[in-house]
Amino acid sequence: MTKACVGCGWCCLTDPCMDSHRRYGYLPRCPDLRWDEAQGRYLCDLMLDPETADEVRTGQQEGQGCCAPLNGWRDEVRNRG
Repeated sequence: MTKACVGCGWCCLTDPCMDSHRRYGYLPRCPDLRWDEAQGRYLCDLMLDPETADEVRTGQQEGQGCCAPLNGWRDEVRNRG
């Protein structure tokens, strides 16, 4: 069962996407991942940048739900540093 993304950061913090790897190399954390205090969730600046958004959103299958719905971070969305 697919669940909506809650912005827990699990995928981007544990295994950055290929778009991140192509832009920044193999880093443990994508530089374009940021915690948004007002929304209480992580946001991807690659998906929000008008120059890269369409390509990244398509590649990351944005809007198709969480690929790890049993991941425990979903139940405790917080800034993980």
